[in-house]
Amino acid sequence: MNIRILTLSIALLGSTCSVFAQESNDSTQTVDTGIMYLDPLFEYPIAPEELTAFNDKCNWLAENFWNPLDLKSKEAVDQAKLNHAFQVYASTVQYADKDKVTASVDKLMKNLQKNPMLLFQITKAAEENIYGPRAEFWIDELYARILRAALANKKFPKTKRARYEQQLKQLDATMIGSTPAQFDFIRPNGDAAQYFAMATPTIIIFGDPDCDDCRMGKLKMQSNVAFSKAVTDGKINVLFIIPDPEQGWQAKVADFPKNWTVGASDSVSDIYDLREIPEVYVIGSDGKVVNKHGNVQSAMAQVMSLLEKE
Repeated sequence: MNIRILTLSIALLGSTCSVFAQESNDSTQTVDTGIMYLDPLFEYPIAPEELTAFNDKCNWLAENFWNPLDLKSKEAVDQAKLNHAFQVYASTVQYADKDKVTASVDKLMKNLQKNPMLLFQITKAAEENIYGPRAEFWIDELYARILRAALANKKFPKTKRARYEQQLKQLDATMIGSTPAQFDFIRPNGDAAQYFAMATPTIIIFGDPDCDDCRMGKLKMQSNVAFSKAVTDGKINVLFIIPDPEQGWQAKVADFPKNWTVGASDSVSDIYDLREIPEVYVIGSDGKVVNKHGNVQSAMAQVMSLLEKE
């Protein structure tokens, strides 16, 4: 399971397994929405005292977290409260065993099959907490599983389908462990080209030559002697692709290393998961995605490590 942790606030840390496993003398729970405190949507469960191992507590919470929520009620619930509940759930399941998390999500989505209103609200809460720009951490595999179950339901709102179908398409095309989708691009000289997975460890940077992080990443890669030599020797491929380019992009990449593959694509943003710029992908020699959402420094370390293993 891919987990991307951006920040963990003190409030979120207070919702992790270790705290949930403790008995509280105060039975009142409140939800901090960032604006005001509200009563929670339901009473968040507490793992039994006899479970002493951290992992066991998280597994128990993954299995039992949604039990107090009335999944049969057809009335819409408070979305802010549901969002917070999912935040607490997500902060728990990222430490649980994968099979427990899978079973937990499958059970939840199955129980929502006849409740399209709450099904849609759960999907929104998942997007907010494990996929969207305000999410504290991204869990792509979990979110994709939720989307598949939601979109398989014929009662899922038709007006909302296109948005989530596009997200699932992008995730499926770039999931860690999968072979990334091919995409077309144009080289600075105007030649048409296509990316496809090769038998050489590859870093793909989807970026903008004008962005500070892109410039810094380029500098780090060029100044790393061992990495640059591996690129020169053809042991590592580097691609810098500009999604949805503006006119004049060719001049902005004139000083890029000649042994990099540089280009622009007006279609890749429809295919790939590009939630941030720069978006850095690491592709292994088996042609599969090793990592994404990382930075240039970690990507260089990963491909160099892949070379050592070959």
